[in-house]
Amino acid sequence: MAQDRRSLEKRRRCEASAAALVDCLDMLVEILLRLPAKQIFRTKAVSKEWYSIISDPIFVVNYAKRNSKSLLGFILNGRRAPSPEFFFVSLRGNTSRPARDPEFINIPQIKIQNICKGLLCYSQPHMDDSGFTSYYVCNPTSGQTKRISVLDHSDNRRVMSVDLAFDPLKSAFYNLIFVTELSRSESQQLIKIGTYSSKSQSWSYGLHNLAYEVGFGHGVHCNGAIYWRHVRNNSVSYFDLKANCIQNLGIPQMTSEPYRTNIGYLGESGGRLHLVRTCRPSSIRFTIFEMKDDRSGWLVKCQGDFGNLVACFPRMGRFAHGPFQFNLMNLFEGEREEDLNILLKIPGGVVQYNAKDKTSRKLRGLPRGCVYSEFSFFHWTSKSYQCIETLACI
Repeated sequence: MAQDRRSLEKRRRCEASAAALVDCLDMLVEILLRLPAKQIFRTKAVSKEWYSIISDPIFVVNYAKRNSKSLLGFILNGRRAPSPEFFFVSLRGNTSRPARDPEFINIPQIKIQNICKGLLCYSQPHMDDSGFTSYYVCNPTSGQTKRISVLDHSDNRRVMSVDLAFDPLKSAFYNLIFVTELSRSESQQLIKIGTYSSKSQSWSYGLHNLAYEVGFGHGVHCNGAIYWRHVRNNSVSYFDLKANCIQNLGIPQMTSEPYRTNIGYLGESGGRLHLVRTCRPSSIRFTIFEMKDDRSGWLVKCQGDFGNLVACFPRMGRFAHGPFQFNLMNLFEGEREEDLNILLKIPGGVVQYNAKDKTSRKLRGLPRGCVYSEFSFFHWTSKSYQCIETLACI
């Protein structure tokens, strides 16, 4: 009886504290902005006032700005069936005990289409028709999932790319970009691009005649556009959401380099589009470029080579005149503004390399079912996604 009375008194004190915080709205918002995203989602049940604050799009944007450096890790592909295709690489774990994979990786028959700033788009075969595919957008932090209705059944069978456009620093809403091929000839390709808006919960469509080949798939969102890299053609194209047009993008070259160069990586970090050119497979040199805001050109962010890294991890080296053994998977900024880190998959593990001070650390070994192969360099379906937490509602 006494214990029940103490529990009741404790609950009343908690309710009184919560009520006091509601009365001091500025203090409450400041406290919530400092909490991890998962804890914030749990506090939605405290009261209607708390729910209203946390669901406010302005609060979602302010939270993203306050926690813009909260990169948790990466999702990489490379596993072989029957294991899940993707695995998680944490920036905060240790190599002896890798962090557990996120729950969504083990969803049966899942195909990850895109991950953008904390939101996930994936597909699964439809429950009632194996020839039809269902598409979902999910916030793994909150567990919220929404099935996106694709109106045209025939389009669902000729999908070229499914990409997310989401920037929590600017808006709490996202767009889903759905690219389908309608027809193809020797000289032209007719495609339809559908754009789903989570704000209006509606679709808009546009038709595009292309006289050049675009490397659809694994799109990168940056400042209102989706960028696609064509590995075999060494080219980049983009779709401007506002202008509703597709254009080729001029790409930079490495100067004074005797070897043939390739686009080793294209991705977004810190609100900037970065492109890394390498001399694989014959050299370990690289150049990191950053695109100008108006897309008029590129700035050289960093030049260097992986010589220090090869010295630390000799299995990266060449054997019998074969290729150097590494794959560029991601590029990201560090805690310090001047830091620029490269994520690489090498034989036996995943490593982080600071391109500025040339330091490195091994993040984890390769999981069961993931085997590094020198031929993976030539495989243009390598994927990697940055993992962050977001308060966005689906």
